[in-house]
Amino acid sequence: MDGWYKSGEALLSQMRETKLPDHMLAIWYLGQAGIAVKAGDLLFGIDLYLRDTDRRLLPQPFTPESAGEIFDYVLCTHDHEDHLDAVTVEGMARSSNRAKFIVPAPHVHVLRELGISSERILPAHAWHPLEAGGIKLLPTPAAHEEFEFDENGDYTCLGFILDFPAGRLYHAGDTIEWESMVEDLKPQNIDIMCLPINGSDWKRKHQNIIGNLNSREAADIADDCGADLVIPLHFDMFEGNGENPAHFADYMFRDHKGHRFHIFAPGERYLYMK
Repeated sequence: MDGWYKSGEALLSQMRETKLPDHMLAIWYLGQAGIAVKAGDLLFGIDLYLRDTDRRLLPQPFTPESAGEIFDYVLCTHDHEDHLDAVTVEGMARSSNRAKFIVPAPHVHVLRELGISSERILPAHAWHPLEAGGIKLLPTPAAHEEFEFDENGDYTCLGFILDFPAGRLYHAGDTIEWESMVEDLKPQNIDIMCLPINGSDWKRKHQNIIGNLNSREAADIADDCGADLVIPLHFDMFEGNGENPAHFADYMFRDHKGHRFHIFAPGERYLYMK
């Protein structure tokens, strides 16, 4: 076993062939903060990291070129390699004209410099709704570890709320808890919260590794926001910047009994309905 439940053509075929009624979503975990979400015939990828490198603790699930043929929209939350990876987005864009790319407005230039045409890029601004294939998206701020802005006052790090017929999914990107996070997110009636759990510590700060929520914070935020399902992310890709998701499960079991959560095997499909 290479650490993947499914990978390669078996995983790609499952993504292509999964057919869903309106009241269901399919979610695949692709390592680190990467997920694929299918609603109807639309396939969204968020923070895909498909680069083949020896820095990975898990091998790549499939190549960027093969991914370009099946994804309709690719969302990148911020300009760090494991979230907006040049090898991934360039390979996907070059192999097929299918995918469009949604990135924070300050990072549009990154995709343009990779040769991706402006017609395929949707700039995202916090709290300004977008539409992708008939699905409404709401970009949200992300504090990694603080809010950062470009010269135009646009947030450089975002999360995304995707409003599917089957439920609203929030992908936080990389973030810590900001003061009004629950106050900002709870009114959005989020059903599925995908949150990082790798945390932060003195050693990583001094290695210039920027921190995220830890397991307890992620669990508490999901509970405070009233989410139906919480999915932990960002714990398994790089040496020295991971987390044991069993700590998250233990805290959920002890402090949030009855709250639904799911820890994925890499490459696993999860079918969600309320």
